[in-house]
Amino acid sequence: MNRTELRFALRLIPFLDSVEGFEDGLVKLRDKRWLVWHPDVMAALFRHDRELRHPPSRTLSPLLGNRSVLWLDGAEHTAYRRTLAPLLRGTRYQALIDEMVERSLAELPTGDAVGLAAWTRKLTLRIIGRIVFGVDDDELLTAFTRWLDRRLGSRVRTLAHRYLAHGTTRFDPHLDRLLLHRAETAEPPALAAFLPPEDLRDQVVSLLFAGHETTASATAWTVYWIDQTPGLAERILTDEALLDATIWESLRLCPPATLAGNRMSDDGMVITPSIYLAHRRAATYENPHSFDPERFLGAPPQPGGFFPFGGGVRHCPGKDLALLEIRMIVTALLRHRRIMLNAPRSCTPQLRGAAMAPPPSLAMVATCRR
Repeated sequence: MNRTELRFALRLIPFLDSVEGFEDGLVKLRDKRWLVWHPDVMAALFRHDRELRHPPSRTLSPLLGNRSVLWLDGAEHTAYRRTLAPLLRGTRYQALIDEMVERSLAELPTGDAVGLAAWTRKLTLRIIGRIVFGVDDDELLTAFTRWLDRRLGSRVRTLAHRYLAHGTTRFDPHLDRLLLHRAETAEPPALAAFLPPEDLRDQVVSLLFAGHETTASATAWTVYWIDQTPGLAERILTDEALLDATIWESLRLCPPATLAGNRMSDDGMVITPSIYLAHRRAATYENPHSFDPERFLGAPPQPGGFFPFGGGVRHCPGKDLALLEIRMIVTALLRHRRIMLNAPRSCTPQLRGAAMAPPPSLAMVATCRR
């Protein structure tokens, strides 16, 4: 591993910041591996995505499994997405999300500081847990969270998980048995009736992880930016278009995934798209480091310059569900609670794998509106 790739691996955000000004929108990490973010390159890459392979993540594949839909290719990938797409159709879950948000708001201690990202993770995991299992099981989801946090809960844990135990799976057999039992007894059967038994574990874990982690981060960042922008909370409660623009701008400036997954050509060239850098490109966005929701009230962003949910054949099938969750959670928070954030002086993102969450020190104090 050369010095450039080492910096990319060990200090991802500082490395991305250091190459942000490269106008050609690409940097060589090593022989036959490139980091790219130029919008023309991204648009072309996503257009030809079906012709490329999608190698597993060295960080996530030992957790989610090699049979996860995230790594499958070709006809197998297409078939799995067709199976999962109806399960993730957002509009069918509005009542469920409303129920879970109301329950989580009721549990918020009045006047006490609560970690914002931890609260949104618990809530979004409850939502995807009900979708996958058909029932509430906070005990099982808490065990899943502990298992995940032991591996991705800090940058040190992530790097140790990736480099010190390379080549081994980090499954928890007991947890897997509990997850499979819940999936196999779900009513109605969300997955077990449609997937081969040997693949069920990997798809369940993938759905739980991908179905809550990035949505939770995106929700927390949106709340953070609303808090940091005087008067915005009152305005978005009466302007749905402004709420959507606020969410999009938060996704631009603080995308919950910094990278969009590796692509590999037939000759072994690996291309890694950077969502983080594409969203901060000065040639695409005026004042790219400023939070300005109104930039999304006009013309849509340049194709290839905005892809918080990935692109090509790997774009997130849960995009609409995630956006619905963010809208409903943020709206409920602002309507039913007065929110004050105890924001640290430097709100440095916490990396969980390649996902970018607010730091644990970002705390929320909620009081009831009268």
